[in-house]
Amino acid sequence: MSTRMSIKEAATLLGLPEQTLRVFLQYEKFKEFGEAIKKEGSKHWTYYINENRLYDYLKMKKPA
Repeated sequence: MSTRMSIKEAATLLGLPEQTLRVFLQYEKFKEFGEAIKKEGSKHWTYYINENRLYDYLKMKKPA
């Protein structure tokens, strides 16, 4: 089962500022584990980060 991870947690694991991660997701830089979605007519983004795929990308074992 995949789980969603927060921007804050993912940014910490990646060693990036949160805003940098948001921008990278908007520009599809981390398609391996996440995406940014913007509804038509809205100025707000929604972010999805798949926890399992992020740990795979980082070649790290997911904590129990």
